[in-house]
Amino acid sequence: MAIRDVFKFSRKTFVNPSGWLDTNFLRMQNNVLWAALRGLFTKETQQRTESFEQAVQRLGLTEQDIQNVQTSYRHYALGLLLVGLILFCYAFFLLFYYKTFAGWLLGLAASALLFGQAFRYDFWAFQMKRRQLGASFAEWKRYVLGG
Repeated sequence: MAIRDVFKFSRKTFVNPSGWLDTNFLRMQNNVLWAALRGLFTKETQQRTESFEQAVQRLGLTEQDIQNVQTSYRHYALGLLLVGLILFCYAFFLLFYYKTFAGWLLGLAASALLFGQAFRYDFWAFQMKRRQLGASFAEWKRYVLGG
């Protein structure tokens, strides 16, 4: 090995901003983040289109199984809604009593997640009650609000 290879100096020896910032890793992280965000806003394509009766037959469910799952989903929805309301009130308690804005935001975010899950389970129970897959939000809203 030549002596010049041992003591080889270049511009990157002392000044290497891309190495310091690890631009390859940052580029990869940005690609992953954008792919995740893109996945949130693109409509999912259906794998199969089937009616409620076809799904019941494919899964081998009885009427009693459907009723049990429907009441379970309704209970999940009510429980999540109750916990979400308690957390929502607690978030405002944190804001007004302890004057912590971060706690308030965290409480609102957590209660929003719980409300979303409550809607999800209630919507599934609604679909089972109506014996209809692919119901719309407007139909669920009409069912809940009575219209």
